[in-house]
Amino acid sequence: MKKIISILFGASLLVATSAQSAGMVGIKIGGGELNGENDAYTAGDTNIAAQSADVSNEYGAIFAEIGLGDSPISVGVEYVPFEADIRLDKGESSSGANVSDATTLYALFGKEAGVGSVYVKAGYFMADVKTVQDGQTTINSSDDTLEGPMVGIGFQSEANSIGLIFRGELTYTELDSVSITTTSNGSENVKKTGDGDITTFSVGVAKSF
Repeated sequence: MKKIISILFGASLLVATSAQSAGMVGIKIGGGELNGENDAYTAGDTNIAAQSADVSNEYGAIFAEIGLGDSPISVGVEYVPFEADIRLDKGESSSGANVSDATTLYALFGKEAGVGSVYVKAGYFMADVKTVQDGQTTINSSDDTLEGPMVGIGFQSEANSIGLIFRGELTYTELDSVSITTTSNGSENVKKTGDGDITTFSVGVAKSF
């Protein structure tokens, strides 16, 4: 999926640049909530029920977009240049992971509305995962990426006199299932799977070119 998305995104950029399209670069800040749920599993003679957790974090990102000719469609990339620790504490036990290089490739469709324009966007989210911790169990192996489709909606207003664009945006990302293999309750190679979703709200400012 990542290869397909990257190929399509690269092709879109070639079309956009060959058409001498307008674009923008900008920054954004916001907050996000990760809702995660792990499936039920068995470790030794113990059956562990499914569990869920919510984790909130603030974040900042940089982004760049370029339009596809004279159409209302543009393609863009967003990158979070910071690492985030996603952690769930349960008494003396702590589970979590370190997430870095969060990148989203997307396409955006905009339509004028009053003093600005509304837009919808869709794309694909990818991030690297490292330093996985699962309570006091031993991690034997784990998936090293988080990824999944993203959709969003937003509003933007332009200050043409200074060439700035202001945005407010809401996005939702459905994460693909991930898995880890642990040693738990004396049993080796206990496989645990789970999935989740991310909801974010952000405001941003960009410079058009």
